[in-house]
Amino acid sequence: MSMEKYLKPYQEYLDRYDRHTVEKCRWWEQHTPSLDELREKAKEKGEEVDEKELIRAANAYTNLHFFFLTGDRYINKEKTIREWMQRDEESDRFFENVREPENINCLTCGRLMFVSSKHNQQGFKDEEDKVLFFFDCPLEHMPRRAFYDNGEEFRREKPTCPKCRTEVVEEDKSTEEKWITVTACPNCEYADTSEIERTVEKEDPHFERDRARFCLDEKRGQEFIEAKQNMEGMARLMDEIKEKEKNKDKYDAVAKLKKLKILELEELIVLVVEKAEYIRFQLKDPEIGRDVVVPFAVYEKKADREEYDSKKTLEKLIKTALADTNWRLMSDGVSYRLGMLEGRLRAYEREEDLLKLVSQK
Repeated sequence: MSMEKYLKPYQEYLDRYDRHTVEKCRWWEQHTPSLDELREKAKEKGEEVDEKELIRAANAYTNLHFFFLTGDRYINKEKTIREWMQRDEESDRFFENVREPENINCLTCGRLMFVSSKHNQQGFKDEEDKVLFFFDCPLEHMPRRAFYDNGEEFRREKPTCPKCRTEVVEEDKSTEEKWITVTACPNCEYADTSEIERTVEKEDPHFERDRARFCLDEKRGQEFIEAKQNMEGMARLMDEIKEKEKNKDKYDAVAKLKKLKILELEELIVLVVEKAEYIRFQLKDPEIGRDVVVPFAVYEKKADREEYDSKKTLEKLIKTALADTNWRLMSDGVSYRLGMLEGRLRAYEREEDLLKLVSQK
C-alpha cells in the first residue's frame, strides 16, 4: 500500500520554480513590441520617428520590465518553495496517519473486507486532502468497494448512451502517441471514439541558458533588493515632498507651535490662572505611554465663584493659554470638588499628531 511521496528533494522544487520564471520571461520577451511595431505605431499617431530615441526607449522599457520581473521572482523564490514543501509534507503526513473506514462488508457474502490499497488525493488550493481506500473481499467476490477517509463511498457512474440511455461498452485502443477509448452502444447504432494526445515532457535545450539569464543568483538578487529599496525610499521621499507642498500651511503652522517642556508648561499656566484668582497650581507625576499625559490640580480662591463658573472659566483660560503650543486640555475637561479643580494635559510630539492638532483649529 505504499505510494510515492509528495515531498521531493529541494532541487526538484527549485527547478520547478525556475522553469516557471523562465516561462514567464520568455513570454514577455516574445510579446515585447519590436522596433518595427514601435515605428508603425509612431507613424499611425503622426509622430516623427527618431531612430536613436526609439531604440533607447524600447531598450529602457524592456530592461526595466525584466529588472522587476526577474527581481520579484527572486524575492519570492524561497518563500514559495518553503510553502510547496510544507504543503507536500503535510499531505504525506496525513496519508501516513489517516485511518481507514471500519466495518466495510462484501456486498456478495457479507464478510468484512480488507484494505488492498489506498491512494492520496491532494486537495487543490483550499480543498482538503482526501485518501481513497480500496477494499477487497477475502473470498475474492466482486464488486470491490472504495471509500474515502471520511466514510463516503466512491461510486463511478457507469457511462450510458446519449440516445437510448443504455449502458455503453468501452474499449481501450490506446497507442504510444494517444489515449484512445472506443465507445459503443449494444442497443443502438451509437458509437464514439475519444482521442487524447499523450503529453511527453520534452527536454528543453535552452533551459539552462535562459535560467542563467532570468533566474538571479544571490549576488544579483541582493543587488536588486538594494536597488528596489533605494527606489522605494526615493519614491516615499518624493511623496513626502509633494504632501508637504500640498499642505504647506499646516506644516508652517506646526513649525510655529511652541514645543513646551513640562516645567515650561507649568510656568505658563501658573501665570495665567493666578491672574484669574486660582492658586497653588501644580502638575502631578506624568503618565508616560504612547503619549505624555500630565494630571494637574489647582484651587479656587474666589469664595463667591460657583462650581460651574469656576470650571468653565478655568477650562477657557487653559485652552487659550495652550492654543499656540503642543499641549492641550484633554476631552474629559475639569472636575471640581470642594474648591479643588483637577484635569489632565496631553502633549503632542509626533509630526502626524501635530498636523491633526493644527487641522482642528
